Amino acid sequence: MSKFRVRALAALLLVIVPLAGVSPGSHLMAAGTPSYDPNATITTVTVADPTFNLWAPNAFVESDVIDPLIFSGVTKWGLDGQPAPDLATSWHASADGLVWTFALRHGVKWQDGAPFTADDVVYTYNNIVFNKKNPSNKAGNYSAIKTVRASGPYTVQFVLKSPWSALPSYLAWFAPVLPKHIFAGHANPWALTSFNKQHPVGTGPFVMSQYVPGQSITLTRNPTYFGPQPKIKTIVFQIVPQALTAVSDILSGDINFLEVQDPQLLAKLATNPNLTVQHVVEQNYYYVSLNLTVPRFQDVRVRQALDLAIDKRGLIQAILKGNGQVATGPIAPLQKYYYDADVQKYPYDPAAAVKLLETAGYTRKADGKLYGKDGKPFTITMTAGQYGYLVPASELIQQYWQKIGVTVSLKVLEWNAYIQQAVINHNYEASFVWWIAPFDPDVYPYFACDAAKTGFNFSAYCNPTLDALMVQGRRAVKPAERRAIYNKMQELMAKELPLMFLFYPERFHVMARNVHAPAVDYNIAIDNIADWYVTNT
Repeated sequence: MSKFRVRALAALLLVIVPLAGVSPGSHLMAAGTPSYDPNATITTVTVADPTFNLWAPNAFVESDVIDPLIFSGVTKWGLDGQPAPDLATSWHASADGLVWTFALRHGVKWQDGAPFTADDVVYTYNNIVFNKKNPSNKAGNYSAIKTVRASGPYTVQFVLKSPWSALPSYLAWFAPVLPKHIFAGHANPWALTSFNKQHPVGTGPFVMSQYVPGQSITLTRNPTYFGPQPKIKTIVFQIVPQALTAVSDILSGDINFLEVQDPQLLAKLATNPNLTVQHVVEQNYYYVSLNLTVPRFQDVRVRQALDLAIDKRGLIQAILKGNGQVATGPIAPLQKYYYDADVQKYPYDPAAAVKLLETAGYTRKADGKLYGKDGKPFTITMTAGQYGYLVPASELIQQYWQKIGVTVSLKVLEWNAYIQQAVINHNYEASFVWWIAPFDPDVYPYFACDAAKTGFNFSAYCNPTLDALMVQGRRAVKPAERRAIYNKMQELMAKELPLMFLFYPERFHVMARNVHAPAVDYNIAIDNIADWYVTNT
């Protein structure tokens, strides 16, 4: 999501593996840049079998790392973290902010040779994203859109219900345009297995040439791609769920690129003379989500008490080896202009947590456990997915809560099973997860009331005051006006805790010395795959 992406959910362990069998050809780049091998193969890792359709309900981090290489969006991320041209070359909003017009590229071909037109964009959003019978996992991101229409074969208009200044950013956020000529006539787009699980057809820089379920996905450079041709010929994604396997491989020389999300794995890599380490920052925060359909979590005092009971700095030291900072809300410090650090905070204070729970009607008895007015113990089931450091962090949080008398049981699930149960079905009580969000302060899809059941508001928090602030933020265009609104939003969230914000992590790219990738968030880096290259030395 975050990216979950809990998009999103989008934080990722990626491993890019050896360049075995690379042919010796080389090309010269710009003056002063070393020659590169145009036939290089990069092999990376994803944690599970992907879905080749990021709009699908079960497509998350395992697919996020692959699909942007096969598909294009209306916009994409530039290296500066801002929306940049992709299938659209330019865009503008009407004076009232209710219609955004995008000029599309001419001459683009789908990877099966069919022509791309505005009809593909219209069909993607009107018939797939907004399919009421079979809704997309990201439909809530685009709730401000009334309809999408073509005003010519290469012009498309997004007609809004209310002004939305962040639309170009969200169109860059894991939002692939899909081929109408393949999906038309299929009432349920997720049932089209021949596309979603076997043979995807996009307009992106790479074509899927082979998929062996449970083993690997091979992408080959798309010779008809409309943008700059990638300097990498082939990318192979091995399906490897275990991070330790990736570390072992990079140390043995079988892997040459690794995005490390667990700093505990970094120590052995940072001193290796054959490797280079990049430090990158991203719009990412980790948190505990409490399912607010559970009555005992609806009392804000309970949420605040459970937050006070977590030693966030201790968690950062234990899990991140100090490479992170305490989170205060959904807008990370990376967004310097909009980030508000002057909000209510919850420093580690177990005694204060117990007192707050006592005001909420709980009693700590001689056995050290908390009991409710009904005489039953205060219990929480913590659900954790097997990915990155989610499980060890969940174990620490379990210990913190048990210290104040909460009875906590930990339920660990395989990643895809976790996505199905917790993310899709919202069947959980508490879970430690993360969100990698767009580089914009607009977080409406993650916290709005209308996203509580079918969108990314997994905690099911609903507050009309918060909704009103987020709508105002969407309508505002001037940066100063937006900042004032989003500061109020952050202050309200810090008090109400729709999520228990824990920390903003740091990330590290570890790579062989002949592998060169932009020193930016991986999600931005793959949108700029043309800037990746492998030298001959």
